[in-house]
Amino acid sequence: MPRYLIERKASVLKKLLPPDNRSIPEVAREEGISEATLWNWRHEAKEKGGCAG
Repeated sequence: MPRYLIERKASVLKKLLPPDNRSIPEVAREEGISEATLWNWRHEAKEKGGCAG
């Protein structure tokens, strides 16, 4: 299982927010990251008080 840098996660999650508002499936395909991983990242960001979609 690959590990991702915090900066990479933040960059990818930013695509889910305005003004882009892209979908998780779309970003997952583009970035080569599984949808489940993106859902987990978004969930973790929300729990930490971030605004990840």
